Amino acid sequence: MKTLMFILTGLVSWQAHALQVTVTIPPLAAMVKPYLTEEDTLTVLLSPGASPHGFQFRPSHLTALNEADLILTVGSGVDRWAEKPIRQILSDKKSEKNPKGPLLVVMQKQPGLVVLRKRTMTGEPHSASHSHDHEHHQGEGDANEDAMATLKMDGHTWLSVHNAGLMIEAIGDAIATLKPQNVEQVRAQQQANLMALEEANQAIEAQLEPLEKVPYLVLHDAFQYFEKRYHLNNQGAIQVSAEVKPSVKRVLMLRQRIQQDGIRCVFKEPQFSDKQLRYITRGLDVKIGELDPLGRNESHQSYPEFIQGLANQYRACLE
Repeated sequence: MKTLMFILTGLVSWQAHALQVTVTIPPLAAMVKPYLTEEDTLTVLLSPGASPHGFQFRPSHLTALNEADLILTVGSGVDRWAEKPIRQILSDKKSEKNPKGPLLVVMQKQPGLVVLRKRTMTGEPHSASHSHDHEHHQGEGDANEDAMATLKMDGHTWLSVHNAGLMIEAIGDAIATLKPQNVEQVRAQQQANLMALEEANQAIEAQLEPLEKVPYLVLHDAFQYFEKRYHLNNQGAIQVSAEVKPSVKRVLMLRQRIQQDGIRCVFKEPQFSDKQLRYITRGLDVKIGELDPLGRNESHQSYPEFIQGLANQYRACLE
């Protein structure tokens, strides 16, 4: 009898213990935060000001992954740097037959997730409302499981409110699994999170509708999920990729287009140098705005606040 009571006491203690959650990027932190209590711990691997391009793991990052009860990743090129360490940790835990091994939730694998192909940056206009990119839905074949196919996909999937809803729901399911004694509270929070997301979506629709036709440029093409949802008029990107700077020919072409096409705003990003952007816009009648696809400047925000903040950044420059 004493042995049984000891086992039951240990089980209840494990179920009620504070969760340690590790996520790769800040938007995932924004999604999971409303589910967590004051006793829970949240670690974001990508720190404020850092870029996912060229990310380097530190011992503290490995510790956060190794001690986590729940690991959240996007599962795209944005956090591909986390794949190998996570696989190794899961393998080690399995070989140790550790019942407390972390639960891994990969957002890119959620059924119904919409994944867009990367746009080809040729220097020609590519208005989001006239794009010919194809949508792929997870669960419709195995194309997105192929490594080469994944490289062709736009990994900024969290910038779609549709996808964000699926991610928030999946996170709630994971938390409910890890906190079975609090299932009712977790489910109530899950519904509240989804309602808050829809309220933000409706507010953003009304906010950005008057700006749908205003032409603008971005530093690099990271925002097509958001642009397609709200029918924004992105006319191109300055950099083909984060690693490739624009050529002299492209700089001259972009300056000409800003003048001829009435570009209202050129958006920079906080994790990249704006040296090229300011060189291109020097002396031209165009506003400089800022878009942050990772929302790293507001560490305590929820996802609806994050996506609303992005909408505010658009509006501030396009009005």
